Amino acid sequence: MRHPSWIITIMAVITLGLTLAAAYWQFQRADYKRTLEAQFIAMQAEGVVNLNNAVDLVSGLEFRRVIATGKFDASRRMVLDNRIRRGQAGYEVLVPLTLVDSNDIVLVNLGWIPRGREFGQIPKIAMPDSVVSVSGTAVKPGLGALELSENVIAGDIWQNLDLKRYRSLYSLDVLDYVIQGDAVEGVTNIFERTWSSRSFGILKHLSYAGQWALFSFLTLFLYIYYGFIKQNETQEK
Repeated sequence: MRHPSWIITIMAVITLGLTLAAAYWQFQRADYKRTLEAQFIAMQAEGVVNLNNAVDLVSGLEFRRVIATGKFDASRRMVLDNRIRRGQAGYEVLVPLTLVDSNDIVLVNLGWIPRGREFGQIPKIAMPDSVVSVSGTAVKPGLGALELSENVIAGDIWQNLDLKRYRSLYSLDVLDYVIQGDAVEGVTNIFERTWSSRSFGILKHLSYAGQWALFSFLTLFLYIYYGFIKQNETQEK
C-alpha cells in the first residue's frame, strides 16, 4: 500500500494544525464576546448612574447607563478618523466634559458624521458654552486601527482612541471611560448615535471559525484522498 511522502505528510500536519488553531481561536473570541454581551445586557438593566454623585468612577461602570452634567471644552476635542458605516467613511467626535461640582473629566462621544470630500473637512459643530446634560453608555476604549508610525495625529484628527496619549497631549486627567452619547443637550443633531459595536461581532467570529474548520476538513480530505486512495487506485491499474 502506497502512502504520501514525509514532506507531504509534514506539510499536511502543519496546515491542519494551523487551521484548527485558527478555528479554535475564533471560537474562543466568540465565547469572549458572548460574555461581554451578557455583561452588557446585565449592566444595561441596572439603574442609571449619575456621574455627578459620589460614585466609584474607577471600576464597575463599563456598559452602565449613565447621566452627567457639566461643561464641554471644544478646544480639546478628539476626532477619530476612518469610522466606516454602511460603507461610508466618517468621523466620531469626542469632547471632554468637566463635571459640575467636581474636577472629574470624561470624554463624551457625540456620535458619527460622514467625511467631507476632503480629508479633515468636518461640518461646523455648534457646541454650547453653558452647563449641559448628557446621557449614554459608559464604555472602555478598545483596540483601534493599526498604527504604522508614531505620527498618528493630524490637528485634532486621531487614528485611535488613545487615552494615555490624549492625557499627555492636553494635560487632562480624563476618566478611563468614554460616554457613548445617546442624548447630548445643546449639541447639533447632525450626529448619528446608533452604536453598532454593541452587536459585539459574535456571528462574525463564528463565521470565521467555520471557515477555518472547513479548511481543516479539506486539508485532511485531500491528504487522505490523493495520498492514499488515489495512489492505490493508480497502482492497482
